[in-house]
Amino acid sequence: MSNILDYIVWRGDLSFEESAFNEIDALILCQISYLNFDGLLADGDFSKKVTLSELAGLFKKSADFEKRCDTGLLINRLTVKLMFDAAASRRFGGVGVTGYVSIIDLKNEEQFSAVTYLPQEKMNFIAYRGTDDTIVGWKEDFNLAILDEVPAQKDAVKYLDKAMSVLKGSFVVGGHSKGGNLAVYACSKACETEKKRIELIYNMDGPGFSEKRLHSQEFYSVIPKVRSYYPHFSIVGMLFDHAGSYSVVESDESGIMQHDPFSWHLLGCRYVVLDGFDDTSRFFHDTFNTWISQMPPEQRETFVETLFSIIQATDARTNSEIEQNIVENSVKIIRAIHGLDPELKDGLYKTLKMLFHIAHKRLPTFAELFERSELRNNARNAGRKVRSAAGKIKERAGSISRR
Repeated sequence: MSNILDYIVWRGDLSFEESAFNEIDALILCQISYLNFDGLLADGDFSKKVTLSELAGLFKKSADFEKRCDTGLLINRLTVKLMFDAAASRRFGGVGVTGYVSIIDLKNEEQFSAVTYLPQEKMNFIAYRGTDDTIVGWKEDFNLAILDEVPAQKDAVKYLDKAMSVLKGSFVVGGHSKGGNLAVYACSKACETEKKRIELIYNMDGPGFSEKRLHSQEFYSVIPKVRSYYPHFSIVGMLFDHAGSYSVVESDESGIMQHDPFSWHLLGCRYVVLDGFDDTSRFFHDTFNTWISQMPPEQRETFVETLFSIIQATDARTNSEIEQNIVENSVKIIRAIHGLDPELKDGLYKTLKMLFHIAHKRLPTFAELFERSELRNNARNAGRKVRSAAGKIKERAGSISRR
């Protein structure tokens, strides 16, 4: 089945005037936004732009090219090929690129990046980067369960405001993973004049929001413009609550690896969609969100802080660094758990116990399967007994007739 690399081969010779910008184009540009363009583009400057073809050339000639190609443990390394293939195509090569911003702030626990593409005159596409390989990026994702507004969401709003104040025309906004959350959030916070300029909002397997925020008027005003896409087995996209229509996309990966956009199946200019989510995704959604909603705010904060204090004991700044020294880092994590204040350790175990308890309560399907299995076993045993009794009767009848 085709994926986003195949799409460029099939559609790359057609301009956006010949074939309109669509959901697959949005996904491709969102995926390219994961790459490190630091020093190649003017930081946050919307008055300067380069084409994607020119940017690919700068990327390839950069002194730290090999380092830039290392996308980390969680971002598919094919992303570099995707950029070069797109840049060499007629469809994407001439797309303008501007307004690149990338922030890693350990103190404020923020990971934020965004870039704006100019596919056509007076048509702008803002792509918010999702969670990258950094530990601080994952900490910020967990902070979504604690804070009303995380730093990346604040900067996403500022970025959209600045882009709209400089660039003319309509806007399409999107992002993969946390980037999808930022896209929806930023657009919901836009003023009414700006919202009229927003045509569509693409959320590619991004985490949701609190029920309170979803039911606010500012969110209601953009929900009709939101297009959400989740793989059959979704974990990231099942975090918190969502609103608006969505599509479930077929993937050739299994488990959490379905979060990778390269695994999503395409047919023409559309995703191959399925009827619904995998049962495990539904189970995770119900279990996780019940767990979060039942946990007092102070307990949530303590849990997240304790969890990441354990991870930070490794001194690693990225998931790749943890994985590269997995044995040594595992020892550090175990030591950090043992060294916790007794009250924090007790709180950590109680919170996890609460999760397991909720998960156990939400396993009626397994109980039903077990009961059915028991019934089948009982039926089989009864059948064996009947057949055995019938055999004995037949044997005795044969013995009598021989007499």
